[in-house]
Amino acid sequence: MAQTVVSGTREIGVHVAGGTAVLTDVHVTGAGAAGIVVDKDADATVEGGAVADCGGSGLVVWTGARPTVTGTHIRRPAKNGVYLADGAGGTFTLVDVTGAGFPALLVGAAADPLFQECRIRDCAEALGTDDGAAPKLRDCTADNAPLVFGTSDAPSSRSGNAGPSAPGDAREEAAADVDDVPEESLEDLLGELHALVGLDQVKRDVGSLVKLMQTVRRREEAGLPAPPLSRHLVFAGNPGTGKTTVARLYGRLLKALGLLRRGHLVEVDRTSLVGEYVGHTGPKTTAAFNRALGGVLFVDEAYSLAPVGAGNDFGTEAVATLVKLMEDHRDGVIVIAAGYPGDMHRFIGSNPGLASRFGRTLVFEDYNSDELVSIVEYQAGEHRYELTPGAREELGRLFDLLPRGEGFGNGRSARQMFQEMTERQAQRVAELSDPTPDQLIALESGDLPVLVTAPVASV
Repeated sequence: MAQTVVSGTREIGVHVAGGTAVLTDVHVTGAGAAGIVVDKDADATVEGGAVADCGGSGLVVWTGARPTVTGTHIRRPAKNGVYLADGAGGTFTLVDVTGAGFPALLVGAAADPLFQECRIRDCAEALGTDDGAAPKLRDCTADNAPLVFGTSDAPSSRSGNAGPSAPGDAREEAAADVDDVPEESLEDLLGELHALVGLDQVKRDVGSLVKLMQTVRRREEAGLPAPPLSRHLVFAGNPGTGKTTVARLYGRLLKALGLLRRGHLVEVDRTSLVGEYVGHTGPKTTAAFNRALGGVLFVDEAYSLAPVGAGNDFGTEAVATLVKLMEDHRDGVIVIAAGYPGDMHRFIGSNPGLASRFGRTLVFEDYNSDELVSIVEYQAGEHRYELTPGAREELGRLFDLLPRGEGFGNGRSARQMFQEMTERQAQRVAELSDPTPDQLIALESGDLPVLVTAPVASV
């Protein structure tokens, strides 16, 4: 079942009674009883979607069932957000529960679910457990405070909350169930950004965005409304100009600011989003989007989703699906669309919703020859090589002569140059009977490839 809306049923919204089922981007609204029920021993996967305003619990998991649930929103259930019967289990990742009338997460005896990066807000209680329940919680929060399961001082009952109000001792004991993920400081990440070769304008743009996000965060903490702001970006530049590297850093920066839960990067292209037959593209795009929840979805060569004269190309369906998901999860993910500068204008114009969601474009300029030499020197240092002064000078002249057409890869070309130099150096050193350590690490002028310029001049 994919991209389905179930609305106003008298009883259960969706009932997985047995066998194997995959629910992708399924929305259940106004069910008279539970929103989604996974019955005894059923094998279910729930990706994305939402349950809202149901008369029972949002998601019910019966004894023996162990579903995998990712990126699902449960809003205003009359009872629990997630109810696990005795002996149930499963993995629940990036599940949000808002406005539950009973404990948001209710775990029965001998049930051992894993909740990771789940967020609970405005619920009667965060966590309720029966004697013998063994939930694991990793990086979960309740009303922005860490949610843990206390084993000694915290009560275990259906109405108990072993979350933010748990005593300090129980909180420390429960920390064993939480992944020890080191926090990165904003200053260190900005230092890492500024240490990148070139990209001066991009560094200034990202610095401005960070300051803007800091102000937004402070307003939210002061109880003030956040200004209208689109965090999604267009990265326009030729291949090898550092777009993926900066995108990964941007996600980590927003995590350090507390605006993303994970800050990880999921890189996709047309083949990752567009299906091979009718009805395949929407679920495929949704699955890729759900993997990026809490972080950054980096769509490389995004213009390929809107080819010239596409007609009924499936790429348009992928774009429409992305637009809807960006609206449904506006605070949970950053989408960065990347590609050649000229082609990105066509992509933004391919759907009316894109222009309003991508409010800013960062332009990645090509590297000049000195910057390309610096990239080669960085690669050399990482692998314990050193360029001789003569090799460095000749390398700069070689980069000056390289054609800068569509086949030029910028940083990628610099890395390929370094690889070819090490291969040529290895052949040279192999002829020495007893090379010294200095000879083993030196990259000399003779190790540079010979540039054939005649074919370029005749074009």
